[in-house]
Amino acid sequence: MIKLGLVALIAIAMTSCGDKGDAQEIIELKTDKDSLSYILGAEQAKFILEKGDPNLQKLDFDEMAAGFETAILDKQEQMDQACQDALEKLYGRDGKDYDSTYRKQGSHCIGGIAGSIFYHVWNSKGVLKDVNIKIARAGFRHALLQQDTLINDERRNQIASDFISGVNKKSGSALMAKANKLSNIQVIEGGIVIETIKAGSGPNPAPNSDVEVDYILTNSFGDTVENSFYMRQQTQQGVPAFNLTGVIPGWGAAFPKLQKGGKYNLYIPWEMAYGLQHQCETLKFYVELNNFGAQGTLAKMPEQAAPY
Repeated sequence: MIKLGLVALIAIAMTSCGDKGDAQEIIELKTDKDSLSYILGAEQAKFILEKGDPNLQKLDFDEMAAGFETAILDKQEQMDQACQDALEKLYGRDGKDYDSTYRKQGSHCIGGIAGSIFYHVWNSKGVLKDVNIKIARAGFRHALLQQDTLINDERRNQIASDFISGVNKKSGSALMAKANKLSNIQVIEGGIVIETIKAGSGPNPAPNSDVEVDYILTNSFGDTVENSFYMRQQTQQGVPAFNLTGVIPGWGAAFPKLQKGGKYNLYIPWEMAYGLQHQCETLKFYVELNNFGAQGTLAKMPEQAAPY
């Protein structure tokens, strides 16, 4: 997961905007890459706009756009001390004392934070080469002005969805290829790979059993999505329990192959996970099967929902 630190300052920065009266520059979207870049830049700006900062109209859009582009080109992944100082002076220590003296510098830093997030996300997925940074900057600025109308909503949603699905499919295929080369694996229906880390003992759960299982879910990029060990520590609750008729197809197929007390990695192709609903994400689960029993004996439905 993305860890940028300086939570308070970033929260302030991600709730800021710029000069509403700035003119929209003329730009042509000649290729699919241009259209995608424009959309991604605009979507990054939406995270800022959605926060509803009361100082929305007081900042400088041009400086924000410049900071956005600079952070991407310079491969910046976090805010430097100068920006921390500028934002503190712009908003005050509690974020409520706006000082226009630091408007330009602060605006540039706010854009830079958005740009560093943009860089981190797309570079980590290996697709930054598919982005025209100049066009992304234009989309970012147009969205701040609420003038990002070069692509209608239906086409925008389709382009973005196709892109994310394509990225996920490529990464997922790479993960599954690696999984199939591991030792101590079993490949079952749907291409699911079960890697045994520690064998369990005794019988296997039935397709409609309740199971008590701790798990760590990661996506194909290695980002942790859910961690039941951590969640249990935070909530002081017991081991999560699910009925196998209410989980993703990959779990439904894999768990009848597992044994109590066993520890496994489950590599689940997107078709056996959430499919198109989660834009073709291939998933990896580390699971520890603590217990299982007949339907209705362990799982508390619907209080305990299936993971992710």
